[in-house]
Amino acid sequence: MSAFRICVVGCGNMALTGHGPAYRKYASEHADTVLAGCCDLDRAKAERFRNEFGFERAYTDYRTMLDELHPDVVCLLSPVQYTCELAVEILKKGYAVLLEKPPGRNTEEISRILSQAQEAGVSVRSAFNRRYTPLVMKLRQLMKGERILNITYQMYRRNRRDADFSTTAIHAIDAVKHIAGCEYESVDFLYQNLPEHGGQVANIYMTARMENGSVAQLTLVPMGGTTVERVTVNTDRASYFAELPFWSNPDCPGRVRRMAGNEVTDDIPGDRLVDECTPFEESGFYEENRSFFEQLRNNAPVHCDLQAAIQPVEIADCIRRRIARYEK
Repeated sequence: MSAFRICVVGCGNMALTGHGPAYRKYASEHADTVLAGCCDLDRAKAERFRNEFGFERAYTDYRTMLDELHPDVVCLLSPVQYTCELAVEILKKGYAVLLEKPPGRNTEEISRILSQAQEAGVSVRSAFNRRYTPLVMKLRQLMKGERILNITYQMYRRNRRDADFSTTAIHAIDAVKHIAGCEYESVDFLYQNLPEHGGQVANIYMTARMENGSVAQLTLVPMGGTTVERVTVNTDRASYFAELPFWSNPDCPGRVRRMAGNEVTDDIPGDRLVDECTPFEESGFYEENRSFFEQLRNNAPVHCDLQAAIQPVEIADCIRRRIARYEK
């Protein structure tokens, strides 16, 4: 069997904290995996990433890297404003791509990426890591066969004065869609503007109706008192409470509980679902990379989950533009 070669474009903070450790672990568990090359416009960042995670070569030009190394997969970890152009160029060369979220700023950018992936006949995945967080996967498993009535998703941050919080909010938007197992039918937005913290800073409140008839409420608070993400789901049989772990937040290693009547039927701590309590495993970075690599190695049919990412990008764009209502 030939070696499985991985290349990375973008060696910034997300690559260092989330994806880099996942590549290193995957290579340690698969002897025929080669961490072939990493690239960043900043040579120092590329060299640091190479040294820390065991990549063979560092580059500042991704085209040169791909032409020299011919990888089996390219992990594109770029800021969203560069994602579309870079992804299209890499796909044109015929390489499978894993994209850091969001996979574009609007539907036009996603459509360009989708079209190029289909033309090239290669796989592409959008890295929404909440989909692959072990506790979210367990929550979905526990709810299987039950009718979802409502979902509450709380995303709190502390002192986040981003002019555009939509690129973080999209995590919650996508997670609710994933947990519900269907698309949004409509969303009403309420913005709590906080001009004293910056012209575009606002807490965001969303009330949504899902296509399966359930109702979702999302509270997205960049200017809160702590950093947590918590999910409550009521079904026709039970109530579920999940505390999601990420970046060593106060809820780590997280927990999911199922309650029916006055009985706690399941109480699962997050550390029971991972090999070790590290942010890259607890937060789903390892599983999203591992499962995509395994799909490629097994020559699975060409896969593209970008279609499922279109609506979260549309809704996040509503937040960016301060739209009051969304309808599918």
